[in-house]
Amino acid sequence: MPETKRHLQLKDLALAWLRAVGCRAVATEVACPFHRYRFDALGWLDHADDARAVEAFGAPAADPRAPRTIAVECKQSRADFASDDADPAELVRRKAYLLERRSVIEELRVKVRETHLRDDQSSLFEELATWEFGASRIAAYRKVLDELAAIDAKMGIDTKFAQLTRWRTADHLVLVAPSGLLRPREVPAGWGLVEVEPRALRKGWEPVAGEPLPCTMRVAPAALGTPEERRVRLLRNIAVAACRGVGYGLIPPKPREHTVLPPSPAPDAPGLFSLDPSAAADTMKDHEPR
Repeated sequence: MPETKRHLQLKDLALAWLRAVGCRAVATEVACPFHRYRFDALGWLDHADDARAVEAFGAPAADPRAPRTIAVECKQSRADFASDDADPAELVRRKAYLLERRSVIEELRVKVRETHLRDDQSSLFEELATWEFGASRIAAYRKVLDELAAIDAKMGIDTKFAQLTRWRTADHLVLVAPSGLLRPREVPAGWGLVEVEPRALRKGWEPVAGEPLPCTMRVAPAALGTPEERRVRLLRNIAVAACRGVGYGLIPPKPREHTVLPPSPAPDAPGLFSLDPSAAADTMKDHEPR
């Protein structure tokens, strides 16, 4: 299915936003290193302590000079999140109730009855310690988690968004959508939300030097801390995506009469502008997401 003009505009704005938060390298349609997914846009940030990045994502908790990767998915309609046979409004209301119930059970039951799930090494202060809530065996809590997972699947976020978060695909994951399309509580866990002014999309946004972008970060993304090997591979895939199409479309010169043409290159020796699909893949072999 061909892309709509609206989706292309959102991708252009995503690139501009990535540059605005400090990314030095950006590209669209960047391959995920270990899956068939392609990000609508991806950016490489040289240093996490860049002032623009700190304003968008917060101060880095550790290694402020380390690079970061920011992956963006653009969504133009509610159909991207909810299936046709489900009522999106009812799903949202039910999910909000379940999220509140989950928090209550964690505080009043899990932390009281399953103290072994607390990671005492995670913080010097007991109240700041992390908990492995997912390992809880309390039946009511498991039931809430199961229903939340079912709702996420109906809303279309379990198959892709939740997996990308769980696999720590990039250091930050961000949704770019028109203002009002999503409520903050509908944003998948771990993802951020950047809202675009619908008027800019209707008029046909074009970048103008010195003018502010018609978009605002509504929800800040979590810092997932992707592994270094994966981060470097993403940088390589940004370069591949940015070079896509370079050199294609060149028309070779017409041979003169009685001119002996040079022999064609062997199939296993592609030229500079070869379309040979056997080039190095965008994915990482023998690499499982963690």
